Amino acid sequence: MDIKKNNVKICVVGAGNIGSAMARGLAKSGVDVSVYNRSAGRLKAFDGMDGISCTTSLADALKGCGIVLICVEGDAVVPVAREIASLYGERKPIVGSCAAAIALDELKASLVDAHGDAPQVFRLLPNIAATVGQSANLLCGSGLSSDMLDKLKKLFACTGATVEVPERLFPAAMALSSCGIAYALRYVRANMLAGVQMGLSPEVAKELASAVLCGTSALLDAGDVHPEALIDRVTTPGGVTIRGLNAMENGGFSASVVSGLLATLK
Repeated sequence: MDIKKNNVKICVVGAGNIGSAMARGLAKSGVDVSVYNRSAGRLKAFDGMDGISCTTSLADALKGCGIVLICVEGDAVVPVAREIASLYGERKPIVGSCAAAIALDELKASLVDAHGDAPQVFRLLPNIAATVGQSANLLCGSGLSSDMLDKLKKLFACTGATVEVPERLFPAAMALSSCGIAYALRYVRANMLAGVQMGLSPEVAKELASAVLCGTSALLDAGDVHPEALIDRVTTPGGVTIRGLNAMENGGFSASVVSGLLATLK
């Protein structure tokens, strides 16, 4: 089934940074979204937005929803899931969680109803770039067909790239997708420091570094090309680029990046 064409309604539980980003992205892509938040204050940000209805009643938010996306802090996921389990209608929705520390088994156990039945569940882990529609989302599911997982990938692509990853590899994938934001920003900061030392203003150095990251991403997305092959295109014999690369490697650039990513698993 095509989720959008069949008008499946999605309930976003929690209107924090991630919940708000997911709700806005889904609504802009044409999906009918219901947003629940315990307090009304954060819901005011959605005033006047097409495709989004807001409520402080979880029961009202869940009505008619085929998919529920829990976007609350990790320690609140299980209590919220249990409340959702007490409010099922005639048909259970598919339920997903955006919490990094809640495994599929724990999520599913929290959603068991009075008859001992649980819905199909999935994990969707965005990063902070979801707030600008450029997240790197991780996805895995339990009890879902490969076809449905493909549809969920397409559905959540409205907030950025969505990649299906086995749950056992989530920690490794998180190192690249979530922690990687900080590492990329540190690279930008280093560019700015060097740019200022060479006479550029911090603003110009930041703009150039940001543009280079965007252009690099576009080159990688344009075809199935290994990064090293792209590097070869811009390094000429005896040129300044290869000198810079060698100086960085002498300083342990690649080794430091690998060590930093591996450290996140500890």
